[in-house]
Amino acid sequence: MIQAVVRQIALGLVVVLVAMTVTFLLVRLSGDPTAQLLPEGATLEERQALLQELGLLAPIHEQYLTYLRRAVVGDFGESYFDGDTVSSIILMYLPNTLMLGAVALIVAVTLGVPLGVMAAVRQGGALDRAIQFVSVLGASTPAFWMALLLMQIFAVSLNWFPTYGMGGWEHLVLPAATLAIANFPRLARLTRSAMLEVLPAGFILASRAKGMPERRVIWRVLLRNGCIPVLALVALEIGGLFGGAVLTETVFSWPGIGQLAIRSLQRRDYPVIQGIVAYVAVMFAIVTVVGEVAMRAADPRLRKR
Repeated sequence: MIQAVVRQIALGLVVVLVAMTVTFLLVRLSGDPTAQLLPEGATLEERQALLQELGLLAPIHEQYLTYLRRAVVGDFGESYFDGDTVSSIILMYLPNTLMLGAVALIVAVTLGVPLGVMAAVRQGGALDRAIQFVSVLGASTPAFWMALLLMQIFAVSLNWFPTYGMGGWEHLVLPAATLAIANFPRLARLTRSAMLEVLPAGFILASRAKGMPERRVIWRVLLRNGCIPVLALVALEIGGLFGGAVLTETVFSWPGIGQLAIRSLQRRDYPVIQGIVAYVAVMFAIVTVVGEVAMRAADPRLRKR
């Protein structure tokens, strides 16, 4: 098990390095940041002086090595526009995204797992078909369209929730619902598939033969033995929530990492963009390792591999 975890950590480090490298190269293809920093009438000498000050005239490999050397100790430089360190800016926005993602994940798991179990137990019945229809409909609906639909119905027409910004709990409802609706269908379908594989197992039949109540068989024996693939997907969904947060936070003006990323891209704020990708990649790698450990802890067969 230790070897598998070490292998997963090494793989996570490779993923982080690749993400940081690709981002480093792509942001330098996005345009000249001095166009946003200097007034329209700035001379060529002024642009060259600013590029020199920002370290962007050095050879690309020197910039890259400097970036990696500083990133190893958590130093991603300073924002071109705000003057604050990148880490302090990200840590100011990150809690808002984590709160939004945590609420959305809780809602998605609370909906997806029970619906998947009920669909498997009622395989082929009306409830199974209804849950599968809802899952397919939710998975095929674009997140931005769902966000606008929820906003139109619950914010504009019914005036139950605010349309944008961050304040009380009511500001969290629509963006969290958008992310949850985008993610719970996958959980429901995978849970259904995992439960259908376990249902014919001998220990399920033995539990019923011993007179164990059906509800206990389903929610304790069946779910416990079929939850391994679900745990893996939940870990991956956490990474997916960060990707979905970019769009959702933009639509609802939620002050999180997603909105910060969009604003930094528009301004070509290289250090902030690179810092956001590095933070998200590291968090995704950590979640993946934790998910791997959880799966192996839950299934003795995996611990032997």
